[in-house]
Amino acid sequence: MKRPLTKGERIVAEMCGDLPIDGYPVLTEAHPFLRKVIAYMENRIDWLGTVTDLLAAVGDNYTPPNTAAKLLRKYDYNLLYKQHHIDVTFTRTNRKRLINLRKQ
Repeated sequence: MKRPLTKGERIVAEMCGDLPIDGYPVLTEAHPFLRKVIAYMENRIDWLGTVTDLLAAVGDNYTPPNTAAKLLRKYDYNLLYKQHHIDVTFTRTNRKRLINLRKQ
C-alpha cells in the first residue's frame, strides 16, 4: 500500500504536473479553477478583488489561494487573453493584492 503524499509533496507534484493519485488536479490549462474562472467571466465585463474573493465567487473550495494566483499568472496571456479575451491585472496595495479581470 502506498503512503499518502504530504502537503509539500502534493504541491510540488501539482506544480510539476506529476500527481500519482487519481482525482487530484494537475497544473495545466485544463485545471478546474481556470475553467471556472472562464465560465464566470463569460457573463461579466469586469471583476476586482483578492484571490480568496475570486475563489468564493467562482465557487471553488478545493484550490488553495497561492495555487490560484500561480495559475492566473502562468496562463494570463496564452490561455486567458489570447483564447478567451480576459485581461488579468495584478495590483498591490499596502494591505491587499488585488486582481482585476476585464473582458476585452
